[in-house]
Amino acid sequence: MTQTSEMLETQGQKVAPAWPSSTRAWATVFVLLAAYAVAFIDRQILTLLVEPIQRDLEITDTQFSLLSGLAFTLFYTLMGIPLGWLADRGSRRKLILVSVLFWSAMTAACGMAKSFGMLFLARIGVGVGEAGLSPAAFSMIADSFPTEKRARALSIYAMGAVAGVGLALIIGGAVIGWASTAPPVVLPILGELRTWQLAFLLVSLPGPVLAIAVWALREPQRQELAKADATVSDGFGRFMRERGRIFLLLAMGYSIIGVPIAAYLTWTPAFMVRAYDWNISTVGAVYGVVLLIFNTSGIFLGGWASDRWIAAGRKDAALAISIGGALIGLPFAVMAPFMPNGWAAMGCIAALSFGFGLAQGLPAVSIQAIAPNQLRARAMALYFLIGNVVAFTIGPTGVAMISDYWLKDPAKIGVAIGILTLMMLPIGLLALWAARSEFRQIVGANDPAPAAK
Repeated sequence: MTQTSEMLETQGQKVAPAWPSSTRAWATVFVLLAAYAVAFIDRQILTLLVEPIQRDLEITDTQFSLLSGLAFTLFYTLMGIPLGWLADRGSRRKLILVSVLFWSAMTAACGMAKSFGMLFLARIGVGVGEAGLSPAAFSMIADSFPTEKRARALSIYAMGAVAGVGLALIIGGAVIGWASTAPPVVLPILGELRTWQLAFLLVSLPGPVLAIAVWALREPQRQELAKADATVSDGFGRFMRERGRIFLLLAMGYSIIGVPIAAYLTWTPAFMVRAYDWNISTVGAVYGVVLLIFNTSGIFLGGWASDRWIAAGRKDAALAISIGGALIGLPFAVMAPFMPNGWAAMGCIAALSFGFGLAQGLPAVSIQAIAPNQLRARAMALYFLIGNVVAFTIGPTGVAMISDYWLKDPAKIGVAIGILTLMMLPIGLLALWAARSEFRQIVGANDPAPAAK
């Protein structure tokens, strides 16, 4: 007889929930990993195109930062809450399928933009589409793995973001290098395309193929519902009243740690071009490989270590590893702009990418550890609202404003990143440190009781 996903009461005894097979669970992870990677390619390709977009559309660093940050982030975060509600109550697979198709269409629209306003609106559309992915994906993965195996699976999913950024840099750099010597590309209706427009159109193409892979997934059954109901009410308002303090400490801690990460992701191409006279193709290839090797290895190691520590009884493993990773990344994030040459600067960027990577896969592990199953997508959506507003608005725009209005020297964009890192990162570390005691108590209370013999 097949068990249901909920804890059943049978003759007074609780029956443990049935988890998906290992093959099916990991297939879900890797399809969602591919979706996350494609999402970040479509999201991040913009950062490699700073110089040509600024030249063709005649915009400032601050205006570009709005395209990279606010235009995407505002609607990405606002739409995350209602879409998270849908994910908690309906089919997460169908929501992801629609999201993939929509953001891919909006990425193509970026490639057809002829002005700052048109590009701004298209970037809003990309944000709206991508808002449906991660809250639903994190919830599906959490329902595919028991607690002691969940951190590694969630971290591997989080690697999709870095893989997407790295591939965006490599693809974008290759497109720019090719377009610099190739004849103009002219398409029916669209007419002649500039280099950056062609890049947007090319990265939108995998969307329909990815949608087919998402359609083939099976929706996992929802797990641990009775245990969650015994812990807190299933109302989100009640959850926030009872655990709002710990949630906000985790959300702000991880979000502020994300500020220098977002700043480097956005401005590293421009920093290397302006400070060290690297060409954009070289930056794309080198920085893309750095992220694919160092950042992804940090994310994987952080998830692996968290699972090991949790299995050994360390309740606050995710927080301890995140704090340690941020401390590793801090000095390299500050030193990179002051290196004597571009390769030394890129070495520092590799080290900070590994250090911050240790923390990057663990926000979902931490948030889902304090949230009951039927609220996980909404909890993650609220975290993404806070995290993206903080990291991807303060990060890109804070750097641009320090560069434009304080340093008043575009060549010092890297120095602006170092200043912002020193200002913000200690606050994030303090927030995570303050969350540790209550986090341990909640995770301990949520541990399943020993199985009855």
